Amino acid sequence: MPRGDAGGMQQGLLDDMALMLGRQFSAYTAVCQATLAQELGMPLPDLRALEMVIEFEALPTGQLAQLLGVSSGGATALINRLEESGYVKRGRHPLDRRVIVIRPVAARCAALTRQRRLVADEVVLQARRYDHQQLQATHAFLAQCVRALRQETLAWLETGQNPALDD
Repeated sequence: MPRGDAGGMQQGLLDDMALMLGRQFSAYTAVCQATLAQELGMPLPDLRALEMVIEFEALPTGQLAQLLGVSSGGATALINRLEESGYVKRGRHPLDRRVIVIRPVAARCAALTRQRRLVADEVVLQARRYDHQQLQATHAFLAQCVRALRQETLAWLETGQNPALDD
């Protein structure tokens, strides 16, 4: 096979992977979130906020508002609902006592964790088709993607500018 064809096939594979991890994963995650929110009896924005609080383990209220694209008043109302339902608790930031930080309540978030476990179980079932070396490579790739996304998100929270949109 000519070298150019192999390079083209690899680029096609990379483009397809990027599409899957970008738009398609995002679309199906949104559907799963909507279904899960309905099952838990909570508004979708509340579930999205709760998942962010769980992922980051603790978020200042201003950063949560920024991540959700809502006003500080909207974030406060949302946090009030989550706190009244027992999913989160407010506390002071350890370094800056003026900042309010939102943390998940593990016992109350267990239902969400159980629901997400169903997805994880499906991933494990599919992963059993691959050998150890393939799984290690896939894990390393996905871990690096998540690290890059997390770094971009944290940079955006610090600066208010999305580095992915910079020219």
